[in-house]
Amino acid sequence: MTKLKTLLGIESTLNEIEESGLTITEFFKRKGESAKSFYDKMSYVKQNGKIQMDDEYRSVYQSVMQKYTDLKNRVKTEQSLDNEPKVETKYIRDDEGKITGYSFVVYRRDNSPVTGVLSRDEMNNIYRLYSYYGSGITQRQISRLFPEYSLMDFKRILRAFNITKASSPFAPHMYEEHTEDELKEIHAREKENDFLKRIEKDELNDLKQTAIKLAKRNKDLEQTINTLSEEIKITVDMPTITYNPQVPSEKSMIVYLADMHIGAKCNSDTLYPNNYDRKEINRRLTQLASQIASFGRLDNLVICLMGDSLDGMDQQTARRDHFMPQCMDNNEQLNAFLDLTFNFITRCRDLCNNVSIYSVKCGNHGGTWEYTANIALKHLVEKVYPEITFTLFDEFIGAFEFNNHLFLVTHGKDEQFMKRPLPLYLDDTTKVRIHEWLLSRGLSGAENIHVIKGDLHSDALSSCLAFDYRNVLSLFGASDYANYNFSRNSYGVSYDLFIGDNRMMGTFENF
Repeated sequence: MTKLKTLLGIESTLNEIEESGLTITEFFKRKGESAKSFYDKMSYVKQNGKIQMDDEYRSVYQSVMQKYTDLKNRVKTEQSLDNEPKVETKYIRDDEGKITGYSFVVYRRDNSPVTGVLSRDEMNNIYRLYSYYGSGITQRQISRLFPEYSLMDFKRILRAFNITKASSPFAPHMYEEHTEDELKEIHAREKENDFLKRIEKDELNDLKQTAIKLAKRNKDLEQTINTLSEEIKITVDMPTITYNPQVPSEKSMIVYLADMHIGAKCNSDTLYPNNYDRKEINRRLTQLASQIASFGRLDNLVICLMGDSLDGMDQQTARRDHFMPQCMDNNEQLNAFLDLTFNFITRCRDLCNNVSIYSVKCGNHGGTWEYTANIALKHLVEKVYPEITFTLFDEFIGAFEFNNHLFLVTHGKDEQFMKRPLPLYLDDTTKVRIHEWLLSRGLSGAENIHVIKGDLHSDALSSCLAFDYRNVLSLFGASDYANYNFSRNSYGVSYDLFIGDNRMMGTFENF
């Protein structure tokens, strides 16, 4: 039987072909490859894919075969469209010359013509959704918004107006009524909205899959209980829970101070302004101390420095592969890091009985320069406050125990080798890497393991049976590059709060 992983890879390739608008043969020819091996693989899947299928496998298999059939039929469809008679299209304008609609007459061989009028919004939606520079979705998906036309007729309409994947994401009336700068701004907003919608869709899909698995597990448990109930009598003893408000609970906190990017600069005319100079960093750290103080006096406070504390060296990251806008030179970054971080640690001493500090090796921005800065901070803290324990890890992942929990901390991307950072959400590859790391340290099978990482400037949580996996916020927030190309992030600090044996996760945002 074809493996599920193989099927998912084929489905991904079919999606790429579908979005390209090309036939299967044209797609592989453009990549400089032969389509024969792909056709052979599909032939094998068709012959061997139906053996012993569970629900998840069957769903993917059916999706793959349907996409494959549709793509093979694309050639016949396009050839039939090429052989049809002419079309007539017209811009409908008002007395002031403004486009108010788009009319069309599409003649069909041996059939009545397809006629109609598309409104301004309908036409602009088609351009935006179909274009590569817009949402890049398929003709079939867009045609569902126009149920009055069949898929074949909708393809005829696209051809009539010469709308292709390479078209602009804006209808003609948009170019007549807006400047180039206005269109750029509209396009940026639409890309941001599309990104947020995809995130919401992915979250809904994850919840749906989780619900299906839980329902199946619940059904299995019910069956087990029914079987056991025939053999034994089940009794449930419900103890009385008492609460004494006069007994204080021990409180401890871990604060993840990640991605400070001291020295980074955002332009004043950027999409989302982020004034980030020495004065602003000091204000944020002072407010952070106030937020921690709002929980009352703590027994223990752990401060984790999660990397990218410095924005870089000589206006470049540790990899020295591109320049970045910065508001501080190398020495100013170092001095600001030492002064501001040391002052924050001093404030925190008054908020708790014990302070511990753990620092990851470095980040992909600061590199060895940041590692040197952490060594200087360590010596300064130990000299002035000998009661504070300061641990600087020398490896990509550092581990420490706290309240019978094991914490693995890492920036998430190193200064030299990694092409991509550890992901925002836990995937299979990362899960295996962490399992292997735990195994190499003799920690496999331990309970209450938490993997904490920075780098991606977002707070996100995912988990597997052996550990949970959390990405934490950035004190800096988002750069111009991130705002324009991804999405706007809150600046802030993520934390873990322990009240007795209970662990609660939270964030301080935009303080």
